[in-house]
Amino acid sequence: MANSPVLELQALACDPDSDILSVLMKAKMIAVKLGLSDLTEWIQLELNGYPSFDTVPEYRKGQSQLKAYSPQHQSWVPLVVNFNDAELNAMVSTFHITESISSVKKMNNKGETPFLPLPDWMADTLYEGIGQKTEIVWVISPGILEHVITTVRNKILDWSLDLESKGILGEGLQFSLREKEVAPMTVHNVTNIHGNVNNAGVIGSGNGDISQNNTVNAGDFNSLEKQLKDWGANDEDIKSLHQAIQESPAPTTPDNFSDSLGKWVVNMIGKAYAGTLNIAASAAPALLTNAICHYYNIPV
Repeated sequence: MANSPVLELQALACDPDSDILSVLMKAKMIAVKLGLSDLTEWIQLELNGYPSFDTVPEYRKGQSQLKAYSPQHQSWVPLVVNFNDAELNAMVSTFHITESISSVKKMNNKGETPFLPLPDWMADTLYEGIGQKTEIVWVISPGILEHVITTVRNKILDWSLDLESKGILGEGLQFSLREKEVAPMTVHNVTNIHGNVNNAGVIGSGNGDISQNNTVNAGDFNSLEKQLKDWGANDEDIKSLHQAIQESPAPTTPDNFSDSLGKWVVNMIGKAYAGTLNIAASAAPALLTNAICHYYNIPV
C-alpha cells in the first residue's frame, strides 16, 4: 500500500540515519489513532524522560564506576563505595538514565565520556563517607547511550512489523475499525519493556494510599516490623531500625528524627528507588516516615 503509515514507520525505524525523534513521533501518531494507551505512554516517557528511578526500563540501567570531583586536584577521581549493606552498594553503583531520548542523543553525539549526576538523596548518603560535599557522578560508556537508542528503534520496528503481519497498515492518517480492534494484540512485546511504569510498587503516592495501608500501632514494634516486611524490608533492615529506635530519643514531630533514624529512612528510600522494596519510590519518603510516626504516636 503506497500510503500506509505503518510501512512509512518501518522505513523510518530500519534506517539507521533517520532521527530517533522522527521514529517516535510517527509511532506515537499511529499508537494514538489505534487507541493503544500503554504504548502511547511508553513513547511519551521516551520523548519527555522518566519521572523517577522506579519507572526506568531495564535497557536504561547498568553498573557504572562512580567519580567525585576533587577541588584539590581540580579533576574527577574514582570513588570507591563499600557499605556494610550489599543492597546499598548495588544501588549506588547502578545508574538509571531518566533523561529524554533527545538528551540521550545529544550526550551520545558529544564525543565525550558521558557523566550522569547522582540524585541529591543518593549523594547525601555518600557525602557522609567521603567527609565533604562535592559533585558525584556515574561514568558511563557512549556505547550504553547508543544501546538505549538502538533498543527503542528496534522495539518500534518489531511493533510495526507485527502490525503488518496482522493486516494493520492504515491509509493516510486513518485506520479501519477492524484494524483498531486487532491492534491491542500487537503491543505485548513493547509494553513488557515498561511494565515497571505501571507497576512501580504495590503502593502508589498520595496520602489516601498511605493511610489506607498503614497498620502500625503506637508502641508496638511487631506491628511496625510486619508493615515494613509487607513493603519488602529484610531482617537486617528491621534489626537496624530496632537498634536506631533503642538508641534514639523519641521524636515528637516528623521533623525531629534522630540522626540514626533519619539515616535509616534515607537508606530505605534508596532501596525503594533501586526497586528492592514493594513500594513506589515516589511514595517511599511519606510511607516510611508515617509508619515510624504511627509507632511513636505522632499525628501525620
